[in-house]
Amino acid sequence: MKEFELILESINKMLWGNWLVYVLLGLGILYTFATGFVQVRHFAYIMKETLIKSFKERNLEKRKGSLSTFQAMMVTLAGNIGGGNVVGVATAIVSGGFGAVFWMWLAAFFGMALKYGEIILSQLYRGEDQDGNILSGPMYYIRDGLKSPKLGIVIAILMTIKMMGANLVQSNTIATILQDNFSFNNLLTGFILTGLLFVIAIGGLKRLAKLATNLVPIMSIFYVVLCILVIIVNIKNVPLVFREIFTQAFSFKAAAGGVAGTVIAKAMQYGIARGMYSNEAGEGTAPFAHGTAIVNHPVEEGITGVTEVFIDTILICSMTAITIGVSQIPLDGETIKASNMAIQAIGTVYQPLSYLAIFALLIFCFTTLMGQWFNAAKSFTYAYGAKFTDKIKYIYPFLCIIGCLGKISLVWTIQDIAMGLVIIPNMLALLLLVKEVRFQTKDYFEKLNK
Repeated sequence: MKEFELILESINKMLWGNWLVYVLLGLGILYTFATGFVQVRHFAYIMKETLIKSFKERNLEKRKGSLSTFQAMMVTLAGNIGGGNVVGVATAIVSGGFGAVFWMWLAAFFGMALKYGEIILSQLYRGEDQDGNILSGPMYYIRDGLKSPKLGIVIAILMTIKMMGANLVQSNTIATILQDNFSFNNLLTGFILTGLLFVIAIGGLKRLAKLATNLVPIMSIFYVVLCILVIIVNIKNVPLVFREIFTQAFSFKAAAGGVAGTVIAKAMQYGIARGMYSNEAGEGTAPFAHGTAIVNHPVEEGITGVTEVFIDTILICSMTAITIGVSQIPLDGETIKASNMAIQAIGTVYQPLSYLAIFALLIFCFTTLMGQWFNAAKSFTYAYGAKFTDKIKYIYPFLCIIGCLGKISLVWTIQDIAMGLVIIPNMLALLLLVKEVRFQTKDYFEKLNK
């Protein structure tokens, strides 16, 4: 078994080496130029359309089995905003210094255009079941755009495996937080999570959309407010934090015992990786929810990708980083674990606030579970047919019990391999279909400006 684990770890390292992160970043740069810097030129318009107009129409159902634009955005953000926005950012700072934050911003900037493109493709290529419900996901633009039905099935299977593994990881994170801070029983945590997800599974897409539409905005604002409180109290340290971000981002000094340039290399590595992984640009997850929205033009839905990356990375991840910085807590990763840094930082202002931070982190992890359940069900439907979908809907929640009970390093490895294998053909599709995204972008904004 040990040899098998070592083989899987080697495959995982090969798939998730720096090359994959930089290829994703390169695709983001390509899409930025192909769309005429859509995330810059039309930023104000995008924010108005996606945060104000779409919110007003959030409960509007235009077709059976469809979501409104705002609901699709919240379901996607439910899957994006999780432990990575809190724990992942702290890990990046511990490993790559505060310079990692700058490179995280850079990755988010180009990731906006990439996610925008993914969502447009999900609008152009989708299907429907026998009841007229819309079916969507990266499988459809790979099947129809690349003319590769078999590859679409393979990706759907891998995506199912990845989402199941992610369930174990997120539920284990929740159990660990409750155990470490409140000595809460892991098995009981597993049963509670299973029950909550089971209720969502019974209610289907509409119940998920309703919960996400209510939970994601409230908890995001709640967490940001907690961070702002810490920043205000430590306002004198804000200039110091930004100085550290920019100086370390371009520092050619040697790390301890290393050669010159290792500081900037580590900052780039961890910052870009965190930026790309957190908002999931290029990973093929956004098309699941956004492909079900009914809009007059694909770009109307595509622009939500810009907003999602902005909220996930530029806003929430940045709040975590600045909060940790201004609090001046130890950053060696040993005095305080990366998993507890943001919680401890918020608690420096007023200790009971740390419990509110724990609550926010738990909700983030749970909403991620919700979003992953939806993606798993859609992938399973494509791979095995609609008649099997109910089985996965009801099996998936019970995985929480397994996730809460033990060490799951092997599960991490398996799900990472599955996601890596999904991303590669997804990147190929994005590369080959970039012309369609460019055409749709030009068509929409030319008509808009007339």
